[in-house]
Amino acid sequence: MIRIRLIDKPECPFCWRVRIAAAMQGRAMHSMDRSDPDVLAEWQRLSPSQTVPVLIEDDLVLTDSGPMLEYLAETGPALLPDSPRRRAEARSWVVYGDRILGQSLREVVFEKRDKPENEWDQDRIRKGTHGFLGGLAALEMALQDESFLLGNQPTLAECALFPRFALALLYGVDIPADFPRTRQWFGRLANYPAFLSSSPERVRNVLVDFA
Repeated sequence: MIRIRLIDKPECPFCWRVRIAAAMQGRAMHSMDRSDPDVLAEWQRLSPSQTVPVLIEDDLVLTDSGPMLEYLAETGPALLPDSPRRRAEARSWVVYGDRILGQSLREVVFEKRDKPENEWDQDRIRKGTHGFLGGLAALEMALQDESFLLGNQPTLAECALFPRFALALLYGVDIPADFPRTRQWFGRLANYPAFLSSSPERVRNVLVDFA
C-alpha cells in the first residue's frame, strides 16, 4: 500500500521537486492532480494557504515543499551530503533556485502560459529571460570537477533546480553555449531516470531532444 500521497500540479516546480526526491529514493508516492474535483475538495480542506503541493502520510499533512524535502531526506535514503558544510550548501542552492532563477522565470512562464503569442508582453518576457540568464554565472562557476553540484550524485539541490531549467527550456529559454558546464550538468540530469520519470509528459519530450 502506498502511504504517501501528494496533491499535485504536474508543471508546478514545487510539486515537481518533491516527486523527483521521492523517485530518487525509490519511494512510492501517489500523485493526485489538484484539478480532479474530488482531490480539489480535499486540497481546499487541508491547505490553509490554498497552495500546492500537499503531502499526506497517515495523519501527517505538510503544505510546503521545503519541509517535504527535509522530511523525505530524514526518513529515507540520503538526499543530502554527509558533511554539515555540504548540507548547508545544498540548502543554499534550493534558495538560489527559488529567488534568483525562479522569480525571473516566473515572468516568462506566466506571460506565455495559456496566451496566444500575439498577446504576449514581450518586455516582460525579455526582463524575465534576462534575469534568469543573469543568474547562471554562479552555477557555472560552482560546477567544476564533479558531475553534480555537491559530488557525484544529485542532491536536494538538483531536485529544486532541475524543474526550473526544464520549464525554462519548455518556455523557450535555453541555456546559452557560453555556459558549457551548466549545459552538461543539465544534460546529465535529463538522462537521470528519477528526473526524467518525474517530469510531465510534454516536458519529457523536450528533455529527450536536449539530451
